[in-house]
Parts: sequence; C-alpha cells; structure tokens
Amino acid sequence: MSLRETQELFWQLITAPEGVDDGLRRIDMKSDDLAKLLGGDARLDASERLDIYANMYFWRLADILRDEFSAVAAAVGDEPFHNLVTDYLLERPSQHPSVRNVGARLPEYLKGHALGRERAWLAELALLERTRVDLFDGPDAEPLTLDELRGLPPERYVHLPLPLVPSHRFLEVGHAVDEVWRVVESEEPAATEELLIQPPAASPRTLLVWRQELLVYHRPIEPLEHSLLVQARDGAPFGVLCDLMAETLPVEEAGPAAFQMLAGWLADGLIARA
Repeated sequence: MSLRETQELFWQLITAPEGVDDGLRRIDMKSDDLAKLLGGDARLDASERLDIYANMYFWRLADILRDEFSAVAAAVGDEPFHNLVTDYLLERPSQHPSVRNVGARLPEYLKGHALGRERAWLAELALLERTRVDLFDGPDAEPLTLDELRGLPPERYVHLPLPLVPSHRFLEVGHAVDEVWRVVESEEPAATEELLIQPPAASPRTLLVWRQELLVYHRPIEPLEHSLLVQARDGAPFGVLCDLMAETLPVEEAGPAAFQMLAGWLADGLIARA
C-alpha cells in the first residue's frame, strides 16, 4: 500500500462516526490487516491505538468549534454545546484538509438541530460568528482616507467612486443577535447567564460585518444606509448617493448628511482606494 493510500485509510478510520472498529466494518477491512500497517503491543492493539488518535482529533475539532462559536457556547451552556458539537461532527464530519473550515456548515446545521428549532436565533448568532471568522481571513484592500479627499474640488465629488473593501458582508437576521454577541464579549457573568433565561428580542435588522486592518467589526444599519452602501458597492458615485439621500431628506439637508455618512465610512475603513 502506498503512502497516499495509507494516509487516506487512516483518515477514513479516525473520522468514522462510531470509532475505528466501525470504520473497519464500513470498508470491510479486518483488524489483522490494519495491524500489518500499524503495529500494536501488549497493552493496545492497532485499532485501540488508532482510536486514541481519533479521540484526540475529535477533541481538537471540538476545541476549535468552541473558540469559533464562543457566543453560541456561552448562550446555551457547556453541556448543550458539547452535545451540539458531537451531533454536528457525527453528521457533518470535516471534509477539508484545513481544520479552519470545520465550522463552515454549523450555522446551517443548527437550523435543523433540536437546539436551533427551540431557539431560532442561535443559527443567526452562529452565522454572525462564522462570518467574522471568514472576513478575518478575507482579501485585503487599501482603505481610502479622509485626508486624501480633503483637497478635492467640489465638482470632483460628484463622480467620486466609493468601492467597498472586499472583506465585508451584509447579514439579514430576525433577532438582536448582535446584542447577544456584545453581552458575551463583555464577559459579565450575570448578563451571560440571563441569556439562558431571556432570549434576544425578535427584531429584524441588517448587520454590516467588515474587517478594518486586523480587526473585524459589525453593527446594525438602517435601511437607508444599507441601500447607499449597496449602491456604492455596485459602482454608484458619490453624486448618485446624494441624489438618493435627497429622496428621503430635504434637499438642503441631503448633502451634509451624505458627507457625514461618507466620513463615517472612511473612519471605519469601509471604502477602498479606487
């Protein structure tokens, strides 16, 4: 058996849902055949030795999921979260060489899990946490700064493009999961324990999630700002955004309001240098 075939065999066995013996049955392989590849001793045979590695692998993945979904873990408690992770890894075993991707399917999985059916907001909280992980590793872009715009003549602003940095995302959620995340991050035990009793309010909102330098942020945004950001992302220059603002505000207020919003986007590092 080649090295590649041996590696693939060991991978099948350590990721088998019910352990190494279950994995051997699935591929119709005898323990004696495994012993030819992996030696045993008087204390442990080949299957038992590989089971130890499989257990270590499971706990490694469980620790990664607990770190990645720390808000979900805090909101449901240790034992329910452990059971969730166990169910998830059994039904959605990791299929990617990098353990970074082990939690990619957990938000969707939670929707059909007993915990998620009981508390619909958990899948949304998990999606927020996973999105933050994805954007932390997302593509880079040089942000545009307010200082770069100070010297522009007014007529240049009309045609100024405002492309968003690539590491951003809009999330549509039905509950105030951003407030849950804030409570957990505050590390206030009493407030976190309250989440086990009082779930977050049903409050539909759009969350903007983005990375600025080495940090990921998120915040709820109003429909107008969401619309303007989408227009900017899709290529609308600043002049078009001012016109859209004027559809909501009096004309004399639209320009200053648009400049104020632009200044906020620049401060947040949301606009990429064109």
